Amino acid sequence: MPHAVRLEASRAYIEETAERIDSGEGSLNAEGAIAKYMASESGNLAADASIQALGGYGYTHEYLVEKIKRDVRITTIYEGTSEIMEMTIARDRWQLHLKTRGEHYHAEAVKLEALHTLQPTVGADIAARALHVLAEVLERCRLQRLTRNQHVLFRVGELIAWAECAGAFARRAAVAQAGELPEKADRRFAPEALAALSRIFAREAALKVALEGARWVAGADGLAAAGAPAGAPVPPGAVAELERALALDAVLTAQAGLVADMDRAAAALYGRGAS
Repeated sequence: MPHAVRLEASRAYIEETAERIDSGEGSLNAEGAIAKYMASESGNLAADASIQALGGYGYTHEYLVEKIKRDVRITTIYEGTSEIMEMTIARDRWQLHLKTRGEHYHAEAVKLEALHTLQPTVGADIAARALHVLAEVLERCRLQRLTRNQHVLFRVGELIAWAECAGAFARRAAVAQAGELPEKADRRFAPEALAALSRIFAREAALKVALEGARWVAGADGLAAAGAPAGAPVPPGAVAELERALALDAVLTAQAGLVADMDRAAAALYGRGAS
């Protein structure tokens, strides 16, 4: 189930990026990196899960999944490894964050909130929450100079990819709801099922950005008082302040309805009832 959701989110981002390139927006290097990163990582994990599901049989030549795993694994390496993609994403979007004084992702979130008023069932509000949280994480990284750490820069690239994918998926689900999908767009899922998949992914993206962003901020002594030595006790209220800044309560509240949406997605995937 999670793999099907992530693959559809990747598809949504690929289709959106391709449409933008076809319309003359240019090469969109960062968007291309996000598309490749999400699709190859999602595909690799899905192939691995397929082998796991079949047990020992999945490891043998008699079953196709072992070949699929070998074929998809290389996609995380050729044309730029996943780590190069993360670096490309992080560097490009970091410059946007700085140029807009931290407002880029807040502005993108506002657009999704407007979409939510028009199409309230596609998860645009949850995707907007992911982008708001991402903007706060990036600002904390700026204040603490965390992007000087290569590993943190990689993780920032990952969180950006997830949050942007959530937005693209919500937009794709909204277009499907309106019956305006482009001619070449994939139509495996009915609009209602696509909306459920989008909501599932948006929840996961928001939770991932919030929790992992908080981890790196706190892990770099982001909870310490200004000027405090390394390892100093965390000041009272510091954790609560970080929770407020990243709106963890709102992110957790947004998880409501997840199981019901997973049931809807399972029905669509396995042909149980309406899709």
